[in-house]
Amino acid sequence: MDKLTLPPLLNAVRTRSPYETAIELVRQRQAGAGDLFWFHHKGRVNIAIVLEPEVNRKRALEMLPLVMVALSDCLAVLLPPQVAVQFRECREIIVNGGVAGNIKSAISKVHKETDVPDWIVLAIKVRLNREETDEEPGLQPDVTTLDEEGWEDVSQIRFIETFARHFLSWLAAWDDNGFATVARAWKFKAEDEMDPDMKLIGNAVTIFDSNM
Repeated sequence: MDKLTLPPLLNAVRTRSPYETAIELVRQRQAGAGDLFWFHHKGRVNIAIVLEPEVNRKRALEMLPLVMVALSDCLAVLLPPQVAVQFRECREIIVNGGVAGNIKSAISKVHKETDVPDWIVLAIKVRLNREETDEEPGLQPDVTTLDEEGWEDVSQIRFIETFARHFLSWLAAWDDNGFATVARAWKFKAEDEMDPDMKLIGNAVTIFDSNM
């Protein structure tokens, strides 16, 4: 059985539906900070991370650009150096012009922007390779996979472990230096070369009551 080896601050939880399971369990107080839910699938990366912020909602939402910057660094390690990686808003990962993955997020409800949310869930899906049920590349020119972009030894386990290290590194940088460092890295990779639009990001997050 494939097994993840994660840094000490993260705890791997295997499940078929990482995003949905993470939200359900954190609302039941059966999951907490650092739990990384994942689904074993050779052709896809499908993970969700639970965080319990100690900052207000406005700052907690900075985790969305942060997770995408960490994902970009992960891809820079795994893909050939000439491959271009970009962000489209705070939703899609673009590799050489094609959509290779997407981000989803959920946050517990607060009454004011200055309130501290109980939790936030960040979910990532990335296509590693095409499956038999997928359409041929020529029929989906705006969609790509990591093996089509040059990652010869595609491995879901290696991807998740690499991402986890970069995520924690960026989390530490954010904690030490604030959001400015993350924002600069984001702008460098943004498709529109703009700073992250935090209002747009906030509107894209799904809001749940803290508990069920």
